[in-house]
Amino acid sequence: MKEKQPGLNSFGKKGWWTIIFVGLLYVISSNTVDLVNVIPNLFGAVKGWDPNNLLIFNSVGGWVGVVITLAVGQWIAAKGVKLPTILMLLLCGLFFILVGVSNSIAMYGLFIVLLTAVGSVLNLVSTNTYMSNWFPRKKGIALGWATMGAPVSSAVAPALFMGAANGAAGENGVPNLFVPCLIFGIISFIIMALAFITKATPKEAGAYPDNDPAMANMNVEEGHSSWTVGKLLKCKQTWVVSLVFGLLFIALVSTMTYFIPRMVAAGFTQDEGTMWLTVASILGIIGSYLWGLIDQKLGTKKAVIIFAAYMAVMQFLLAAVMGVNQTITLILVILLGILIGGICNLLPSMVISIFGGQHFAAANSVVTPIVVALRTAAFIIMGIILGATNNNFGTLSIFLGIFAAVAFVLSFLLTGKQLPAPDEK
Repeated sequence: MKEKQPGLNSFGKKGWWTIIFVGLLYVISSNTVDLVNVIPNLFGAVKGWDPNNLLIFNSVGGWVGVVITLAVGQWIAAKGVKLPTILMLLLCGLFFILVGVSNSIAMYGLFIVLLTAVGSVLNLVSTNTYMSNWFPRKKGIALGWATMGAPVSSAVAPALFMGAANGAAGENGVPNLFVPCLIFGIISFIIMALAFITKATPKEAGAYPDNDPAMANMNVEEGHSSWTVGKLLKCKQTWVVSLVFGLLFIALVSTMTYFIPRMVAAGFTQDEGTMWLTVASILGIIGSYLWGLIDQKLGTKKAVIIFAAYMAVMQFLLAAVMGVNQTITLILVILLGILIGGICNLLPSMVISIFGGQHFAAANSVVTPIVVALRTAAFIIMGIILGATNNNFGTLSIFLGIFAAVAFVLSFLLTGKQLPAPDEK
């Protein structure tokens, strides 16, 4: 009698624990991006600093993150994911707290740069490595659950930070900057404690990849890959997947960063824009699972093609109705929320599909810095476009639609099967 295969969402207790832990990693690492619209403005108001100048440090942190993700990615590829993740969480907590006690622009800038860089490592290296180790074939649906942490952060982090700062305000009504930073630092330390008890691979946990005994031979041995940096840089697929997701990240980061100003430009109030950002983020939680399901059912390449087409169409439609029809604008902006969780899902899934679970850490250590570099360029691109068009968000949407359209075309060049490793015939 044929042994019954585990169901699509049957990950076992240890597998589910890994998904929950990675979800928490997404929550805390996404905070470093989601709080961009809150921290500079709040510190600027309290300290008397220009918030526009403070935003520069987030961009610098993104570029520093390129170097750090490359270095830590190589460390993870050689020695495993657990210790580097613990260290990154420790630093994340410390930098959050140090931001809170900053009394000069130089001090603030230093720790925001380091916090942003560490967040990139956790968000795109640690998370993806855990998931590739545990779910080589159920990667789509497993990531669909784990990446819900990203939109949860978008929905909760800004309100929590502002609420904690205002709630701890003194008699003069000035927000307390230290309290919210301390809270996020403590959350980082709690997740760090959980990292000590979370196993990096199913084999270490006495479990099976995908919770399937038939996958016992798929257990990942960390630190073993014949894909070197040089060989990966010479591989066409490395550049195709990096460009596809780099362009999609530019479109998505730009959309989320200017979500509220875009809504205000369309005729909504600041409070209404904030409310609809929360709604869009909640829809992103649903979208995380939806894109994971599409990935699992249709295959990762087709899911990426659909995602890129969806992004391009939404941006072009937004450009057409911006400032013309509030109702349609609102519908389109909400539909964009479905994209929030998808990109964090599809990037690691595509890298696993191309290079395989055993070689994921090595491949990801090269792909991620390239993607981070392109994602960071979003802030420069947005500044140039909005500056040249006097903050015309319709024009910005056209450019973002073009980026997504280019990603759509390039996505057809992605391979539909795993590449043989350099030491394989």
